Amino acid sequence: MNCPIKTQKNKEWLLEYSAGRLDNERAARVARHLAMCPECARFVEAQRGVWQALSQWEPEPVSADFDRRLYSRIESQPATWLDRLFRPLQPLWHAAIPVAAACLLIVASVVLHTPQAPQVTVEKIEAEQVERTLDDMQMLRELALTPKPEGSTSKSM
Repeated sequence: MNCPIKTQKNKEWLLEYSAGRLDNERAARVARHLAMCPECARFVEAQRGVWQALSQWEPEPVSADFDRRLYSRIESQPATWLDRLFRPLQPLWHAAIPVAAACLLIVASVVLHTPQAPQVTVEKIEAEQVERTLDDMQMLRELALTPKPEGSTSKSM
């Protein structure tokens, strides 16, 4: 096993070993390494001292009125200039946030659902085709200008 302190690999094994939470196989490997490496042995002994101190420590009991005293101390703290500036606006914020969210949704729906303009493709028109079309239009105009024979009108009954 390489030294965890020198290689910075498997360093958590030393912590788990000192806490007694390492599985048997790894614990045996760490124990063999500790017999050969005084630096790791000192680290494990220091960690065991920390764990022993933590297990002996008893926190001070909390008084029954702790919450009340805590909240009164928080409220007695002077307000910052920013709090004093925005405190009158707090009721407006509660109404403004939903209105702003609704406006944002409306704008987003309009922007996202606006149809795109269709793309127009222009075909390449040859000069001969344009010339034939203009000739056809000229012929139609001449037909429309010629008078109709008098006997060609039909009578409806």
